Amino acid sequence: MTIPRMVQQSFLPDMQRPVGPVPGSVQTGTNAELIATVAPLYLTGAVLDVTYGTGGWWKEYQPHPFTAHDLNTDGVDFRALPEDDNSYDAVCFDPPYIPQGGDNHMATGDWGTRYGLTRSLPQSELDDMFTEGMAEAARVTREWVLIKCTDYTSSAILTVGSVKVVNLATALGLVTWDLIVHHTGPGPGGHNIFTVRRCRRHHSYLVVFRKRGTPGSGKLREKPPIIVGDGPPW
Repeated sequence: MTIPRMVQQSFLPDMQRPVGPVPGSVQTGTNAELIATVAPLYLTGAVLDVTYGTGGWWKEYQPHPFTAHDLNTDGVDFRALPEDDNSYDAVCFDPPYIPQGGDNHMATGDWGTRYGLTRSLPQSELDDMFTEGMAEAARVTREWVLIKCTDYTSSAILTVGSVKVVNLATALGLVTWDLIVHHTGPGPGGHNIFTVRRCRRHHSYLVVFRKRGTPGSGKLREKPPIIVGDGPPW
């Protein structure tokens, strides 16, 4: 999908120029405002949200047709979607990422019910959950996969969320198409930090992938994904 821009006419031949806004790669505001901004590019067809929760993504924009799943809404696990292959134009996935030792407000309430997280899981279990969900999203989509992720620290190790997601998507045969930085305020934590070791993370990412074989998605690259830092190969 593309957004045609208005063209400013000119008295001189071949001097017309496009006018009007182009969505920026850094966005502020709520998740709903972020989704409404990118919707004309990626969410104009049939959309599936596999981690719906309370529907926070869709308070400003409602796709049509639209289907939503999560464990609390209809009992559907994003690791075993009931949909056929290539059945939606876009699949949206807001995966869990709370490692062991990260018990906080995110492990309860909306987060807990969406993913069945009654306890904080070790990183290996979360990685398996995330990988299986990503594979299902890639299977079900016809074209786009939109994933929200963030950086986080666990056991003093910084995980760069966008690198993790891009490497996994590449291994699944998806093409990295767009990356939007979502700046959302001062960031979590701070009250219990006595020694500052890193800058505080106060942004997340919306990463957009395109399924290979769709027009403009490019040819399959023979080079393996680039792995940054230690950890699993995704």
